[in-house]
Amino acid sequence: MKKYLLSIAALLLGLLAHSQEADDLGNYAEISIIPRLDLNYESKFNLGNSSLYTLFEGSASEHFSWTLANHWFAGADFLGPDANPWSMFKSLGRSDSANWIDLLYVDLNFGGWTFTLGKQAITTGGHEFDAWDWMVHSPMASPLWNGLACYQWGGKVAWTTPSEMTSLSLQMTTSPFGERPFASGLYTFSFQWSGEYAWFLPLWSVSAFAAAPGQYRWLVSLGNQFRFGDWTLGVDWNNIAGFTGEYDDFLPGNIFHGSLAYTPSERWNFSLLGNLVTFKNRYTLEALSPAWNVGGLAEFYPLTDSQDLRLHAMIYYLSEIKSVSFSIGAVYNLTFKLW
Repeated sequence: MKKYLLSIAALLLGLLAHSQEADDLGNYAEISIIPRLDLNYESKFNLGNSSLYTLFEGSASEHFSWTLANHWFAGADFLGPDANPWSMFKSLGRSDSANWIDLLYVDLNFGGWTFTLGKQAITTGGHEFDAWDWMVHSPMASPLWNGLACYQWGGKVAWTTPSEMTSLSLQMTTSPFGERPFASGLYTFSFQWSGEYAWFLPLWSVSAFAAAPGQYRWLVSLGNQFRFGDWTLGVDWNNIAGFTGEYDDFLPGNIFHGSLAYTPSERWNFSLLGNLVTFKNRYTLEALSPAWNVGGLAEFYPLTDSQDLRLHAMIYYLSEIKSVSFSIGAVYNLTFKLW
């Protein structure tokens, strides 16, 4: 694997040198400070997806760009019996949990080809993985989004057709089922197809996760969006029900994640969201009782000609606690252009 990554790195450096000789178009850099504050009530109050991120993006030419996203604060780490404010910093060298470096990668673009190397998101899951973490409403995200340690080290190659309607990618990363990246010797291999065909936007993927040397667990994700004017219908399916308590395997079952959004203007968005999780007994494969949730969401962008500030409110029902819950909050993107 190390030889594989070194070969990719050498290729990227060679392509970078070529790109710098070719032109200096697209030369920019900017940093964003992104605080989010949530107040959730689920039997008791919690901080929900309250967080603090920074995002450093830029490019040296039209061919070379970089992304660095850091997660400095998570509200969930400050409340509850197992609260650990420093957990993200202590887990920096692990593959099976999130830490303060979410993304750290470079992209090289030539024609329809994109080469990516560094810490990146595993190319699996549906359209909910397209949004930045600080924009997602975690109580109504799927168990896959909430449970997968999706940020891993590796490389990816993607090809986009000249019409930009279809993109195909192959990726190799460390496996979240390995405690330490590279040292565990466990890797994940993914193939993804995404497209934009008038009103239909598919995002399908197949991934093989190494759970032990020579043992792979398959994750199939079929994400689908259907857009009609101001309306967007989303239906995602995954062939798992979640993760084991030891975080060493998938739970057998299915995850159905759905959304119906109405966006009458750039300042308002209204959505219905829901998840249905069906389980199977790990030994007999007989069906167990499903879990589900459903909720309504309103998002408002109060700044004129800007979506830097978002206010949101949500009410939802969780079958696990058999009660109605609510969430209110705000997220702000403060961006500084460096050059």
